[in-house]
Amino acid sequence: MYDISSLTYQPSSNMDWFTKAIFGGKLIEKGKITPVIGVKESTQLNLIDLEGNILQADARDCSWTPQQIAKLSEKELKIKTYKINLEQCIDDLERKRTVWMLSPGAKNMELPDTLEDATMAILAAELSSEIETKIFKGDSSVDANDFDGVVKVLTDSTQAVKVSGVALTKANVLEEIEKMFTAIPENVVALGLQNGTLNIYVSYPTFLKVKMALGGIWGDNVVVSPNFTVEGDVVRYMGVEIVPVKGLNDNDMVAADAKNFLIGTDLVRDLEEIRMGQFAAPQDSKIFIDGRLRLGFVIPFEDEVVFYSPNN
Repeated sequence: MYDISSLTYQPSSNMDWFTKAIFGGKLIEKGKITPVIGVKESTQLNLIDLEGNILQADARDCSWTPQQIAKLSEKELKIKTYKINLEQCIDDLERKRTVWMLSPGAKNMELPDTLEDATMAILAAELSSEIETKIFKGDSSVDANDFDGVVKVLTDSTQAVKVSGVALTKANVLEEIEKMFTAIPENVVALGLQNGTLNIYVSYPTFLKVKMALGGIWGDNVVVSPNFTVEGDVVRYMGVEIVPVKGLNDNDMVAADAKNFLIGTDLVRDLEEIRMGQFAAPQDSKIFIDGRLRLGFVIPFEDEVVFYSPNN
């Protein structure tokens, strides 16, 4: 029987676990969403963005025609508290740890040597996946204790650029991505391509349809689109990466700059901790995991985001 001593991870002494849990997913790790650190309950985001033209034609008539060159966003980033209450059979955890460590090549996950730390690493990876789902699927109207994610915010938005979508298939998905791409505001495309921060977010089934459509048929009638590039698992359209995410409906797509998707969290509160321990006999074959963390999401400039959906 594995003996798991009681552990308590706190941000002040164990930032590593929370960093992996919140920032270990590909969205933040690869710069597909922007984190805001140290938000305790809520914070007012006072952001500025340039718009319009600065240069004017000079008619040499001494006229003064000032232009509004900036727009402001005063969105409130609200934080919700989430708890972690889990119990798990020790043998099941050990089997999962063994499978992960024996996975070949890129699928192999390097885990700590001890079962305790390996368990926390596995939990951090799975929690990161759940956070990604909430970022896109969170809905406070379904659960008042949840924050509103991308789909809810854009569905309710009166400013977002909305494109009426259809059911996405292998036959039409490339054409529909092009339709959505052309709806992205010009200034967003220009800065996003320049900075490499503009992305098209799709569900995993839609991402597979894109890859199948680009793959064509071996032999005759092979499909090759000059507007798409495929490098390993990275697919781009006109230089914009198509990012598969959890939480999006299969027929929904979102085009946005990563700097316009903000995830807020507080890593400095005393209540933000994770504990793991072993149940007393006769249930000592199971462990408990108890924790709490805070998260929130906001889109400062909704008019710079394109939302493709059959529900629009």
